[in-house]
Amino acid sequence: MKLKTNMYGLMMVVAVMACGIRVNAQDSIITKEELPKPALDFLSQNFSAQKVIQVTRDTDYMVKTEYEAVLDNAAKIEFDGDGNWKEIDGNHNPIPPGPVPQKIKQYIDQNFSGQKITQIEKNSRKYDVEISNGLELEFTPDGKFIRIDD
Repeated sequence: MKLKTNMYGLMMVVAVMACGIRVNAQDSIITKEELPKPALDFLSQNFSAQKVIQVTRDTDYMVKTEYEAVLDNAAKIEFDGDGNWKEIDGNHNPIPPGPVPQKIKQYIDQNFSGQKITQIEKNSRKYDVEISNGLELEFTPDGKFIRIDD
């Protein structure tokens, strides 16, 4: 009986902690001007033809902040807390070539002629790139092809 009580107590603690975690994560809608300067510069350099229709700031634990900008053509750009882009999702439409490393552009032009990049995500280990035919490609941080992701 004591084991059941201890297990029940542990489950309650886990449930309360899980609820607390969600309470600490906060999404809030902000103005475009509240984005960090690198994000504003990125938008003006690469998406000047589109209008930003919504910007969201996501803060977890008052420590990690990320931003998401939604454009009038349904594209979404995610930024880290410093305003560096992390992901560009063209929503099945081509994204501008500016943010794409030259080696990745060249590889796609040579091996997937006529295909456009519709989504790109970067982190410290790789680039994930989706092209207009639906294929997802992986590249190293310096732009070398790794594989087609299934």
